[in-house]
Amino acid sequence: MTPALSPITKQAIVMLERAGKKNQAPIWLAASRRLGSPAATKVEVNVGKISRLAAPGGAFFVPGKVLGTGIIDKKVEIGAFTYSATARAKIEASGGSAMTVEEFLAKHPNGSGVRLVE
Repeated sequence: MTPALSPITKQAIVMLERAGKKNQAPIWLAASRRLGSPAATKVEVNVGKISRLAAPGGAFFVPGKVLGTGIIDKKVEIGAFTYSATARAKIEASGGSAMTVEEFLAKHPNGSGVRLVE
């Protein structure tokens, strides 16, 4: 039996689904499915992994939590459901931005140029 999702998680899932349907952006539909997945398969990504994948100025979306392990030395835009305090500090120290789901959807409604990181 899976525990019920929190109201905040449900709101983020609905926001992603609506953006995906409205803008015909499959990336947001995929992200909503991953965010609603069971706890055993929740996404947690370290800033070091994002840094390895990133080109300066890139945009990345994590349908889960961004953790602070590793070094990030590139200015990137990251949208995620949650961040650890260390991850947020490292992203902002590198000149990048750590955005909420809502902020990231407002900036990238079509998902064009955004990479989904799991």
